[in-house]
Amino acid sequence: MKKFFTLLTGLFVLQICFSQANLPALGNSYIQGQIINNGKNQTVMLCNQNLGGASSPVAIVKTDSLGKYKIDAPIPFQDYYFLKFDNGQIYNMILFGADSIKVFTDTRDALRFTNIVNSPHSVLMNEFLRKFYDFRAFEDSLRTVLKYNPALQTKADSIFKPKAEMFYGYRNAFISTYSTSPSIIVTLSAIDQEKEWELYKQVIGLVANSFPTSPSVQNAVNHLSNLQKEKDAKAFLQPGNYAKEIALPGINGDTLRLSDLKGKVVLIDFWASWCGPCRRENPNVVAMYKKYNADGFEVFSVSLDKAGDAEKWKAAIIQDGLIWPNHVSDLKGWQCVAGIDYAVKSIPFTVLIDAEGKIIATNVRGADLQNRLAAIFGH
Repeated sequence: MKKFFTLLTGLFVLQICFSQANLPALGNSYIQGQIINNGKNQTVMLCNQNLGGASSPVAIVKTDSLGKYKIDAPIPFQDYYFLKFDNGQIYNMILFGADSIKVFTDTRDALRFTNIVNSPHSVLMNEFLRKFYDFRAFEDSLRTVLKYNPALQTKADSIFKPKAEMFYGYRNAFISTYSTSPSIIVTLSAIDQEKEWELYKQVIGLVANSFPTSPSVQNAVNHLSNLQKEKDAKAFLQPGNYAKEIALPGINGDTLRLSDLKGKVVLIDFWASWCGPCRRENPNVVAMYKKYNADGFEVFSVSLDKAGDAEKWKAAIIQDGLIWPNHVSDLKGWQCVAGIDYAVKSIPFTVLIDAEGKIIATNVRGADLQNRLAAIFGH
């Protein structure tokens, strides 16, 4: 069983550092626990990401000959904490200060085989995490199958769709049912920020109301504010707006312009030879180009390679079979004029525009690109 990360992993970048010494304790939290399988003489740490995680634990104790342990430690703030065991397994919990909790854990799989008493919000949080990790494992297994046999895409979609509908229905019901519980912060990792922005904002707003003094929640609120500023800066990319002109040198040094493709449906593709996810998406873009080029589909590739990587850029075009003629770059990396104009912060980044030069959608790739093009061209 692979190790599980703390619930904060992947949710947002922590912006604030807290010093335990400078914060008033809320009172001791008392945790009476037992490792029920080979728990003798094990180390158990109580940790908090905002206090340095496992590198600076709130408390460290040893189990006795029966695997039992007791933690009686001052909690500097209400927040999301986790127990870490010798084998790297962790168990997430919510502490309010002056807690009195019992925890019984089989550390071979702490997430699935832990019984926690007198911490209902922790129970809810871990219940969701179990279902989320199971869903992600199922999704990853299908992705692995398709990696070696792409021809099974249609069958995989038919298998995945009902599972996805079931999980996301559960997610939405969880948020609605437990809207006043700080446990719903874990649903953020199961929300697509791009496609479900309003839901993402809603969840952060709910935990900000239910758990306002939590540093993790405060970080989430700050992160949301920064994301909103970025979205506001990208407002010009909203569907229906005209795409900005791009005029950059092509492979041979001649200037190629996006406007020269007016009348075509165009995928503007920001990428680079060093970008692994870009290179992995390239076969899909090539397949779509071959399928729809005769119908009026074009690709306008903008490389964020640097001057020193010019040959790698050209080699990648050949290696990946990017057979369309529209390849441009000023070889300035992240300072690429077009990249700045389009507020590109990460790649791959794509913009799909219609024959009039109006934006249809951004970040279109994979099955989404396939479905959109099928809808546009009718096959």
